[in-house]
Amino acid sequence: MNCRTYPGADCDTDCQLLVATVKVRLAKRQRQHSILPLNLDELKEEKAVKFAAEVTNSFTALEAAQADVTPDLWKGTKTYLLEVARETIGCVKSQKKEMDI
Repeated sequence: MNCRTYPGADCDTDCQLLVATVKVRLAKRQRQHSILPLNLDELKEEKAVKFAAEVTNSFTALEAAQADVTPDLWKGTKTYLLEVARETIGCVKSQKKEMDI
């Protein structure tokens, strides 16, 4: 950083002028891993029945083991539902956009 003051500047003020050169270094932002969206169009077909059956079976098993309730019950339920959805329904495959030239 380089700076200089000009105390005798004629600009009708009692402050001193300051001129500075500053170099700014910006850090690279790290991206978080994005979660792929689920293919909800598959729920209209027969895979919806399979997904519902697996989720129902898991909740009946959880109900049977009611003594093992933890404070992270919602977090565990959410991760399980996403895992089952990814296995049965699948994710939307991203398509590369074509460039118009």
